[in-house]
Amino acid sequence: MNVFPHLFRPARGGAAAVVVTFAILLTLADHAGWMGIPLAFILLSWLFKYAYILFDHAAWGIDDPPVLDIQMLNPVDEQRPLASLGILVFIYGAVKLADARLGSAVGVTLAAAAALLLPASIAVLGIDRNVLKALYPPALAHLLRGLGLMYLVVLGIIAAYILGIGLLLSRLSFLPLELALAIFGLLSIFSVLGGALYERRHELDLDTHRSPERAAQIERRAQVRRNEAIVTEAYGLVRAGSQLEAWNVLQGWLAAGGRSSADYHWLCERVSHWPDARYATRLTQEYVDRLLALKQQGQALDVVAHRLERDSGFRPGTAAVTLKMAQLAACGGGKPAVARALLSDFSQRFAGDPSVIPAEALARDLVR
Repeated sequence: MNVFPHLFRPARGGAAAVVVTFAILLTLADHAGWMGIPLAFILLSWLFKYAYILFDHAAWGIDDPPVLDIQMLNPVDEQRPLASLGILVFIYGAVKLADARLGSAVGVTLAAAAALLLPASIAVLGIDRNVLKALYPPALAHLLRGLGLMYLVVLGIIAAYILGIGLLLSRLSFLPLELALAIFGLLSIFSVLGGALYERRHELDLDTHRSPERAAQIERRAQVRRNEAIVTEAYGLVRAGSQLEAWNVLQGWLAAGGRSSADYHWLCERVSHWPDARYATRLTQEYVDRLLALKQQGQALDVVAHRLERDSGFRPGTAAVTLKMAQLAACGGGKPAVARALLSDFSQRFAGDPSVIPAEALARDLVR
């Protein structure tokens, strides 16, 4: 996991503005004394709401931090900070109860376990928005298995932040800077936690808004739409009687893609249903020539056999290629019926060609 983009995400864009703005506003709330307590409470509420939204962006694969807006501050839309507070209260109560009933050793052990699992609980809450699931041991275990060793990295980063920021705060006496460091650390931890989920999205079976796989899938769908549009345009020209223009459209599309065998395969399948079979015949002939040039003889034979099933009159474009396909089908391809079909009218189709003599000899061998 490359943690640096996630660590320093709060230093960019809208997140950086949140760090500066909230540090100043919380400083004003501190100077206001008792009158500033309501303002501080509201600001902290908004800050944790933004932290969860930043977590979402990181978990979805969105690199740019979100810009804080009024809609984000709506208390109805975002309940995860309040749920987090409820989880902390529950943990505190459980630790105090264990300490009172079972002894301080049990209480300390439970507190340590809770501290180690708290990031996992926050992550589950961030994903599912369900406070009960955030306390459900199987859900926490699933997340820990999915993150694997990366969870230890997250814990190490959290510990480093707590120690590092604590050390800095002990040496500083300027409240706005102290608050800015604390806010940055908080947002960075949420960013790293969300980023860890994104990096392990396959193991956790998470849906993301942006990822290399999703981007590739979106691009594939867009490319299919563009390809279908080209074929539709060409078919419209065929219907209008513009045969040459239709052919030029198809050839232009193939040339733009480097005349790959995959493009030929896709296009041959599309035009095979056109009423005018000449397009499928010509494209299949080119497809076979392309496969032979790439030394993919077995695939070329399969293409010829497939086309013959749809059009018994199909033949490759030249005598040499037709004879080669017949030889492959008869000798190594295991398709003697294909060889006989290709040779059935070879002498009439390619009269005078030097390949006629070996073609007739091969035809006689097939009859024996």
